[in-house]
Amino acid sequence: MRTRFSFSAAAGPLPPEVAADVADACRAGPASILSLPFTSPAFRRLQEQTEACLRRLLAVPDDFRVLFLAGGASAQFALLPLNLLGASRRACYVDSGHWSRRAIAEAKRYAHVSIAARAFERVPATAEWQLDPLAAYCHVTSNETADGLQFDDFPALPLPLVADMTSDLLTRPLDFTRLALVYAGTQKTIGTPGLTVVIVHERLLGRTRPETPRVMDYAAQAAAGSRLCTPPVFPIFVAHRMLHWIESRGGVAAMAAAAQRRSDAVYAALDEGHSAYATRIDAPFRSRINPCFRLADDSLTALFLHAAEAAGLRDLNGHPDVGGIRASLYNGVADSAVDALVSFLRAFAQGRRPVRRA
Repeated sequence: MRTRFSFSAAAGPLPPEVAADVADACRAGPASILSLPFTSPAFRRLQEQTEACLRRLLAVPDDFRVLFLAGGASAQFALLPLNLLGASRRACYVDSGHWSRRAIAEAKRYAHVSIAARAFERVPATAEWQLDPLAAYCHVTSNETADGLQFDDFPALPLPLVADMTSDLLTRPLDFTRLALVYAGTQKTIGTPGLTVVIVHERLLGRTRPETPRVMDYAAQAAAGSRLCTPPVFPIFVAHRMLHWIESRGGVAAMAAAAQRRSDAVYAALDEGHSAYATRIDAPFRSRINPCFRLADDSLTALFLHAAEAAGLRDLNGHPDVGGIRASLYNGVADSAVDALVSFLRAFAQGRRPVRRA
């Protein structure tokens, strides 16, 4: 049978050895991870090891706290202003695509939001940003999965910088001298749905609005070791295995090199087939994790997706609100999957070129 590969943006695949380890741990019996009490010493050791590995991989400074919170990253769109605004009630956001706009819309329910910059085809130079000096923080979405734009680096700002890194955490090194808070759902690059990691500087704790539920209070969760309520035990276990897999493969530097190599191959095929494919993002800001593109003739999109499915390449359709095509290259994607995709892109461009109209 033809090998089938998924390029889904919703959730990244687990490497085969990690998936096998997780499956084995789910076997019925008293030792099953599915029945591990979060109050047990075994879970506390698991959580401590998971945090320690995450800190090693990202070189997280000691004055940052690591929180393991239940739910998806979209919940943080509300929890950020609830936890960080304090008396300010003002925040800055960079509008860079679909997910930053979702964060902006939610933040507007709690704060006066100003747009520091708009990044549609490129990220403007920091000197072009318009920062509100009274804002409590500035928020960026480091990698727009629906639009294909990625921040190559984070700027040094006079405001605390907050980054949604749901789709590119653990795919590149981070400079925590420029970051005050990083958050990410784990389902794309380091695990399964149901867990969000928040890495927050201690100075940002204690600003929570009084109406914030205690289980959503960063300071309260930090004081309780992320166990103020039942934590997502199973996703933490999967993250534990995935983080150690990353470490055994050479760490974040190796993941960054793989992301660069894979995305370079995909973009080279798209550029070679420029009469068939169109990319909107300027080259320096193209996402290394979620290359997004369109067919030069949009009427061929359905044909492209059908042919890709027949070739064993699944889940290449773009975000429902944006359209087009996207290939998600998360940490667990196999090199053989990327090789198959690149071969298909070249073959399709050569055999299905759109007719140019005068």
